[in-house]
Amino acid sequence: MPRVPIPLAPRWFRWTSVVAVAGVIVYFSVLQTVPTPSDSPGPIWDKKLHFTAYAGLAYALAYATVEWRPNSRKRIGSVLATTILFGLLTELVQGTLPLRYYSEVDILANVVGATLVVPWFLAEYRVRYCELRELGK
Repeated sequence: MPRVPIPLAPRWFRWTSVVAVAGVIVYFSVLQTVPTPSDSPGPIWDKKLHFTAYAGLAYALAYATVEWRPNSRKRIGSVLATTILFGLLTELVQGTLPLRYYSEVDILANVVGATLVVPWFLAEYRVRYCELRELGK
């Protein structure tokens, strides 16, 4: 079965994307003060945000590391461990801030979001990364 071609952005762009996603997470998790709207969307909404943010970080890391041995356990473990550790550290920092709080449920949402990258690693067996100029051939 032929592999599906997926464009591979330059390394600098892939890693800049990881930093950008991590920066957005830090901004909204640590730097921005929490608004207290009268019509709050509720705690489930907050968990969806955690879930989505850490899934995005894990996918950005997976794409940034495609040049490592594809589908190696070390790569998969590194992506998961880095994403989960980042989520844990963010929660620990939040616990020290006056307008934020530490939440084990948030950590769980971060971990579940990070694990959403596992299907990508499974699908990667059917992918062929290629330079952008190769797609038109």
